[in-house]
Amino acid sequence: MAHETHLPKVKRDIAVSTAVSFLVPAFAALLLGWYGAGIPTTGIGSSVAITYWLAILLTTWLAFEIGSWAADYVLRPLTPPFIVVILIGSIVGGLTARPFVVYIIGTFLSVSQGDQAPTVAAPQFVWSTKWLLDFIQEAAVILLLWIGTNFMMRGPLHLRRFGFAPTYQIAPYASEQTGDESGQIPDPEFIKRLDNITQDEISALEAEDHYVRVHTEGRSELIHYRFSDAVHEQRGQEGLQVHRSYWVSKTAIESIVRRGRSFDIVLKGGKRVPVGQTYKQSAATGFKEFIEG
Repeated sequence: MAHETHLPKVKRDIAVSTAVSFLVPAFAALLLGWYGAGIPTTGIGSSVAITYWLAILLTTWLAFEIGSWAADYVLRPLTPPFIVVILIGSIVGGLTARPFVVYIIGTFLSVSQGDQAPTVAAPQFVWSTKWLLDFIQEAAVILLLWIGTNFMMRGPLHLRRFGFAPTYQIAPYASEQTGDESGQIPDPEFIKRLDNITQDEISALEAEDHYVRVHTEGRSELIHYRFSDAVHEQRGQEGLQVHRSYWVSKTAIESIVRRGRSFDIVLKGGKRVPVGQTYKQSAATGFKEFIEG
């Protein structure tokens, strides 16, 4: 199955982007520990200071990562912008991790100060507005580092983050650009993930949770891709989004039949695609020659 074929690539993409992401807090911890910045006690070696910062920064960054993946999964039906996903993920994840970070700091003080240090309490969760404001104040620098890193990864580094395609993929498909210097429209980025389907063969795109099913007249392939990104990359092609879960190529239409107050699009090969109420007018205008009386 196509799903099985592309799963290793999906896992590889996730592993690469995650590994690159964690290089940032690791490097920051190395610098902070080496120079002893912000260490709440004196007279310790650089290796201990680096370990201290690694524990704090990597714990917080991991919480940001998990929180953002969860935010993307929960909010994806609403198609939120990238900044919303990473902000909500970092705040929820950071608040969850904060008690453990406090515990790490307390344990470090206890070990470094010996018998004079107070007893370290177990991590406690106290959800409140004050807790949120304290977290934002304490973690302001790492929050800014998190936001900047993720935008850098989607931009100059061309990496997918939390189901969002790299920003460079969108530019070639802007409405004002219809082709390259030779006059040809470049293939969408998602085409690279398909085994045996070319752009000219695509009949329809169908959203299936976090995947996109690419239909041709006689077969289909399932790939891990954001449906809104795939639809955007089809700009310049003859076709329209006709439903929140479907994009249809005009060249693949056999006919359009009425279904109550809306329509069904019948593709070559027999597949029927419903036309959503939101898209009914644009489909009726763009595909009017196929509508049966």
